[in-house]
Parts: sequence; structure tokens; C-alpha cells
Amino acid sequence: MIHTRCSERRSVLVCGQRCEKLLNCKRHRCERSCHVGNCDPCQVLVNATCFCKKKVESVVCGDMTVKGELKAEDGVYSCNLICGNGLGCGNHLCSEVCHAGPCGDCELLPSRVKTCYCGKKRLEEEIRESCLEPVPSCSNICLRLLPCGLHTCAEVCHGGDCAPCLVQVNQKCRCESTSRTVECYITSSEFVCVKPCGRKKNCGRHRCSERCHLSGDLDTHLCQLPCGKNLRCLQHSCESLCHSGHCPPCFDVIFTDLTCACGKASIPPPLPCGTPVPTCHLPCSIPQPCGHCATHGCHFGDCPPCSAPVEKKCVVGHVVLRNIPCGLRDIRCNKTCGKTRRCGTHACARTCHQEPCDAYNESEAGLRVVTCGQTCGAPRRDCRHACAALCHPSQSCPDSRCEFPVTITCSCGRITATVPCDAGSNLRVESLYEASVLQKLPTTLQPVESSGNRIPLGQRKLLCDDECAKLERKRVDITPLNLDYVHFSENSAMTEIISDIYRRDPKWVLAVEERFKLLVLGKARGSASSVLKAHVFCPMQKDKRDTVRLLAERWKLAVKNAGWEPKRFTVVHVTQKSKPPTRIIGGRGGVTVSLGGPHPPCFDPLVDMDPRLVVSLLDLPREANINALVLRFGGECVLVWLNDKNALVVFHDHARATTAMRRLDYGSVYHGAVVVQNGSQSPSLGNAMGSSSSDAQKGNPWKKAVIQESDDDTWEADIQASTWRSVTSNTPTLTSVNRWSVLEPEKPLVKTEGSSSSKSASKQPVESSSEESGG
Repeated sequence: MIHTRCSERRSVLVCGQRCEKLLNCKRHRCERSCHVGNCDPCQVLVNATCFCKKKVESVVCGDMTVKGELKAEDGVYSCNLICGNGLGCGNHLCSEVCHAGPCGDCELLPSRVKTCYCGKKRLEEEIRESCLEPVPSCSNICLRLLPCGLHTCAEVCHGGDCAPCLVQVNQKCRCESTSRTVECYITSSEFVCVKPCGRKKNCGRHRCSERCHLSGDLDTHLCQLPCGKNLRCLQHSCESLCHSGHCPPCFDVIFTDLTCACGKASIPPPLPCGTPVPTCHLPCSIPQPCGHCATHGCHFGDCPPCSAPVEKKCVVGHVVLRNIPCGLRDIRCNKTCGKTRRCGTHACARTCHQEPCDAYNESEAGLRVVTCGQTCGAPRRDCRHACAALCHPSQSCPDSRCEFPVTITCSCGRITATVPCDAGSNLRVESLYEASVLQKLPTTLQPVESSGNRIPLGQRKLLCDDECAKLERKRVDITPLNLDYVHFSENSAMTEIISDIYRRDPKWVLAVEERFKLLVLGKARGSASSVLKAHVFCPMQKDKRDTVRLLAERWKLAVKNAGWEPKRFTVVHVTQKSKPPTRIIGGRGGVTVSLGGPHPPCFDPLVDMDPRLVVSLLDLPREANINALVLRFGGECVLVWLNDKNALVVFHDHARATTAMRRLDYGSVYHGAVVVQNGSQSPSLGNAMGSSSSDAQKGNPWKKAVIQESDDDTWEADIQASTWRSVTSNTPTLTSVNRWSVLEPEKPLVKTEGSSSSKSASKQPVESSSEESGG
């Protein structure tokens, strides 16, 4: 017993001596010093035997089942083996697992076995006298419940355990996606299929790859992979397990100053990881290699290319380009390279590029001259056509058949065909190749003399047929009329139509031909020489429109038909392909042009559209908007587009054309292929689109407006003479007044404030309408 003060009762009292309490094994005592709480389990090792006396092991005393004092002959643990000790009957052994205590009685003693094996029939006591005698069977079906718990034994009453259940049942795998038919006893083991799960894990990024995953088990779909994504600081990665959504912020802290690249702007610590560097508004302090001053701000990493504008040559050295950024290296123009390639013959045809022009190949290192891969292009020895073989330096062109397409004709030139040149072959007879070409010809070839030398196909001629003979007879018949027959290598149908129209109305055909001649060979009329030349024909019947189209095809002119019957008209304009034909209708020999160009014909209302009805929209800019024309005059005119920048507007009434000319921003005077002479020398101009002739009875304002054309070149000298002028006896044309106002009914012009600038123009005499029209 320990005596202490009352104030020390709060502390635990220990005596410092050994505990000596009996441990849980009830055999040993605690050797620890005086302590609080229960004593530890006994850890003493004891050599002990099992219950069946088959094994001897060192075991921990506190782990043994038997407590208290031990007898030497008693076991203290189970070895989990079959006991095997003899039973009381002296005939059988114990079949139980190593156990404590004595073994039980024999299960086969007559006193314990009262029924047959299946238990359906009771046994009499006199039948068996010893446990060694067999138990009689009742000869009935066993019907004992098998281990599966679903089926019964189907054998005759028997001793021992029943056989495994062999009933065929359907077994599903654990993910329930696959099934199989097996014996019932096999269903005790789990069926695992080979189908991967494939379901997404909780992170939403990865899928479960486990085979036959147990369905409905969500815990196994927890993704165990590390996330590894970069955090917002871009210096550390997420260390959490793979998850959905955003990663948490970086929890690291910076304990150093955060400065800009030049060090003049800084932020003191502590700072959370990922804090952006401070903004520095000073220019870059790194000297530029080109010597220019830096035009960019303070930054980390390499400096961007210098943007100072300088003059630099392209990579090949063709041109010097201005205002090129100093740091730009690969500068290319749109010209062809032109450097000599490695063959030494051809020039590089690629657009301006970096060297080399030819890729280096180690296998060609030992060769002195190497082919460049381009087409040879040298003139052949036999036919002077370009060699089509690949570049072959230091070698002559191969003596192979020339495949260059050549056009051959018949003697009169009507029939044409395209055949390969066929020159240069060493073979004397190539019947198979020539036969394949001859099958595609419109007629057979003319026979040649058998001199022994082979004549290539490109130098042969076709045989004339019956159509050629018919055209030759027509040409002979028309020669006495002092006119050339219309034959310009067209097909027979085209020639027949033109010839027929020419016989019936030669004056009209020659008039159309004169207008085409002026369009193609004449100089442009108007304020610019590059203006698109076009001519509008008056409404005419379909056969004449077709003739105009056929004649225009000979001059390679573009043809457009517009309007509705019976006022459908034709517009013809020049293209880049336009050129005169070999011979002109009504002329002798080839095309002849006078020194000053062809003279324009006079206006003919039976051929040409009234110029007052046409407004030109030439060289329209991209921003041009003609919606006002379409909305205001939509039903009173026909808009004919010549190309994407030029158009003509043909009105039904000249007064509306005058109004449109005043309203349109981009409208200009229409210049056709004819000129209009004054009253006494030109026919009266009625409305070519079919309007009334009341204007002609009152006095045609066209006659008042147009000055007599001179005999000089009308495409240049008549620019001012052919402009529309307002005619009044005392008032000159003002610069602020639209020159198309003369096409309206006669009324005095109102002077504007800007009329004072044109006083000098008023001093020039203006021809009166009475003098032009003869009263």
C-alpha cells in the first residue's frame, strides 16, 4: 500500500515492481513492471503436439486453445489432418480432422444403423451382428438431395456419398453477357467469360479492361491510375487519382522574387505557384543581330524576327523587293527560276525557290552529266518537232516514232483530220499501227507512188469525196459573177446556209461582214483604247440570227441572243480569241486592211439597233450596284452581260434610255460598229424595237445631235464628233448637263450655276436642225 498526498491523486500510482499477474494462458505470469491496463498475451514458445499425436511444433503459448496446466500425453492444437486413430469397434479408423478429446463410436455399428442407406426401409436387429457386415440395400432409387440443393440422386440405394449431379443446366457468367450449358455440379465454380467490361470508370477518361467484370459493382470502376495532368501553374502535375472535372490548384508556394526578363519589374514573395510574371512595358534589352532597334517589348525566350522594312532580293536574285521585314528569310517572287539544271541544257521551270534545283542522289555521284527529268524539247532530225523523250544529256535523240499531232487535209482543204506525225521510225512497214489510225479517219488517204521510201502519216493527204466535188462545181458557177464562193473550211451544213443567204441577199451578208471586220480589225472607239468593242443588231427573224451567229464564228466573236420574239435581237462582241478568217466574203484573196484601218459603215436600220436605245456599262468596278437599274427599268429594258465587268442595256423607248443615262452612275455612250450621218445622207431613224414614229414627224433629235462624220479614222477622230450634243440655237452644251438630254423632246435647257465655266464653249457655232434636215 502506498500513501500519497490528496493533491497527487490525479496521477496514476505505480510501484515499480514486477506485475506477476497470471496471463491469458493460465500457465505463465506477466514479467512487465507495474502497469496500467491488461497484460499482453503470453508470448512464450512451447513445444507441443497436436491432438492426434502426429506432429510436434513450437507454438506461442497465448495462441493455444487449451488453457491451464498441460498434461504430457495431451495435445494442444489441431494439425488439420485426418485423425486416423482406431475407433472403439477395433475395425475402423476415425475419419474426422485432428480433434481434441476421444474419438466417437463407429458409425457402422448395428446399434447405430437402423435403416438402409437411403433411409426408406428400417432394418431388423437380427440382420447385422457386426460393423463389418454390409448394410442391406432397399433396391429403391436413392432420391437423396445432392450437394447442388436442386436435384436428387437417381441411383439405386447405395452406401457412401452420392455421385456428382450430372443434370445439364444453363450457367451464366458473372457479367451475365454469356451463357453455357454444363453439368450441374460444375456450376459450383464461377464461370468467367472473355468479354472485356468496356464501361467507363469514374474519371470518364479510361475504360475498364477487366474481363467478365461483375455487373453492378461500382466500386471496382474506381480509376486507380494517376491523373498526371499539368496544373494551371504549368510546372507541376496533378498527383491525385484520375478524376473528372478540373484539377485542384497547385498548392506549392514560391519564396523568391518573380521578375520579368530584364529584371526591372518584380513581385516580392511569397507567391502561389503559377503566378504570371509581371508585365514589363520596356522594350527588349537584347541587341538585335541585324543592328536595328528592337520593336518588341520585354519577353522571355528567343526574340521574334525583326520587322523593320528593308529592301531584299528574292532567293534566286530576280528582283529586289521593298518594304520586306528584315527578319524574313525565304523571299520568293512569282518568276520562273531559270537556273541551268544539272543536265547543263534545260532551265529550271519551277517558280522562284531555294537551292538546289535538283535533289542530290548518292547513286548518281560518280556520273559527270545526269538527266534532269524534264522533256528534251530539242527539234527532231526528221520532222523538226520537239523531242518528247526525257532529258538525255550527251546522247542523241532516240529514233522513235514522232507522236506530235498533225492536221492533214484533202486537196481542196474541206476535209481535215488529226494524225500523229509518224516520222522517224526505222521500220519500213508498220501496217498494224497505220491500220489503227486509218480506222479513225473520215476518208481514205491518197495513194502514193511506190518509190520504196515510206512517207509518214503527217505528210499524206486525204481523198476528196462527193461533197468536195459538189462545192467545186458551185465555186465554178459563181466565179463569173466576180464574187468569191463562200468556202472557209467550215462544215458542209454551215457552208450551205451561208451560201443560200448570200445568193438571196448578198447586200445584207456583206453588211454584216463589214461590221465584223470593223470590230476585229478597227481601233477602239471611246475614251479608252481598252474598251470592249461590241455591236447590237436589230431584231430579225431566226434564220438571219443564225446566219449572224455562223458568220461570227468565222471571226471567233462571242454571240448572245436576248429579248423575246418577235423583238429578239443579237449582240456580238470581241474576245481575246477573235481574229479574221482566212478569206472574207465578197473579197479577193486574203484579208486586206487599209493603212488607217477599215472605215466604219453607215447606220442601216435593217441591220443595226438604234444607238439611242442602247446604254453601255463598261469596266464596272467591283463595288458597282445596278439594283437601281433593275428596279426602276426592269420591264422596259433588256440587260445583256458581255462578261463579268461589261454589259449593255437595250431599251424599248429612247426617252427611257435618256432617263436611264441620266440616272446611272456608270452609264456611257454606246459605240457600235457603224456611224450615223446627218439628215440628208442617212435614212430616218425610227424606233428599232417597234415604237411609234411620232418622233420622226416632229423632227428627229438624233439628226440635231450628231455632227457630220469626217473621213478620218472613226475609231479615234470621231470621239468628240460622235458624242451626244444638245442643240439649241443660242445655248451651248453645259458640262453639268447629261449629253443624252438631246434624246428627249425639245425643250430649253436650264442654266445652272456651273454654266459660267463653259462660256468659251458657247462661242463655238452649233449646226441648226433646219440646216441638217433640209427644212
